[in-house]
Amino acid sequence: MQAFRLDGPPHVAEVLRHLPPDIKRPVKAALRAISLDPELGEPLERELKGLVKYRASRFRIAYAVDRTHRVIRVMAVGHRRRIYDDLTELARQKK
Repeated sequence: MQAFRLDGPPHVAEVLRHLPPDIKRPVKAALRAISLDPELGEPLERELKGLVKYRASRFRIAYAVDRTHRVIRVMAVGHRRRIYDDLTELARQKK
């Protein structure tokens, strides 16, 4: 099975670049796992419907899957305490 291509906005790459090594390793491993099988995550609900979350240590990865183009769009990577509030705020701004 061919892996999905990972794509994301520049702020996600910036977050990944500044993570401490003990957090960066599990997050990168999670991104590799998601690219091989996007069904690993759990669907989000309410304002975040259409996104999927995946747990990597204390951090969460929120992403959307485009099966037609075989692309996973990573929307956010962040600590579990803040990521959902940040994503909800982004979703409200886009409306």
